[in-house]
Amino acid sequence: MNLKTFFLYIVLLLALVSCHQTKTPKTTKNDEQKKEQVVPPASPPLPSDTSSYDSPRFADRIEEQTQQLIKMNDAGLFDKLHQKLTSTLSADQKDYFLGHPNLAVLAIAKGNIFENGSGDLGYLLYNKDNHHIEITLFDHKRNTYNTLYKELKVVNTLQNLDCSSSFGSLDYLVASELIYQEDYIRLNNSNYLIDDNSFDVTDISTNKNFDLQQGCLNKKFSKEAMANSLCVPTSSVYANFQCLKYNKKKQIFEIYFSQEFAD
Repeated sequence: MNLKTFFLYIVLLLALVSCHQTKTPKTTKNDEQKKEQVVPPASPPLPSDTSSYDSPRFADRIEEQTQQLIKMNDAGLFDKLHQKLTSTLSADQKDYFLGHPNLAVLAIAKGNIFENGSGDLGYLLYNKDNHHIEITLFDHKRNTYNTLYKELKVVNTLQNLDCSSSFGSLDYLVASELIYQEDYIRLNNSNYLIDDNSFDVTDISTNKNFDLQQGCLNKKFSKEAMANSLCVPTSSVYANFQCLKYNKKKQIFEIYFSQEFAD
């Protein structure tokens, strides 16, 4: 074997060995990025609110409030408001309340509450059976009447924010204000909800009654999401409100804005 043939043989042998070696897969930049991307754990869903009427913590206050509401109802104050307001309703809405004589209408809000069109209605009611104030909503598409904190779940998205300080559910807070306004209701056959049209379906990003800078706002809600908000005034003296928005995907009402002690 001459020297030239020998070297050729060595080269072929090395090439053969190289072909049989296990190739190590290359780690691409995308693979490294995938390893670095850690999916954060999902935040646990916030619990649904309950009405203060169903909370043992409020038992003594509810008993006192109940007696005051009974006194106002026995004096005919709620029936007068009911007659005044239901006279403005369509025939089908009048029929509903004729079939539910235990309910007295104290305020009405109109708008696109359920994001299905503008025919929805919000009713602030006095229930003569349980002597409580209720907020009942009419979904025109489904032709249903359901009550907040009962059939309709409410979630307060402000509860873990430093700016949230409301004490009590919306039905309880409104009842307290109506009791505070007893003399005014008696003299004027009206109330602060009616006079100011403050029980309303509105866009709080453009409505001058609301100060988004001073109020307690869940900043996850964009201004585009603030249209068709159901806003409930919680004071007859100050411009105090809590505003809810219907979440169609979750089928819940979310309290996302609160304004307290603001003129």
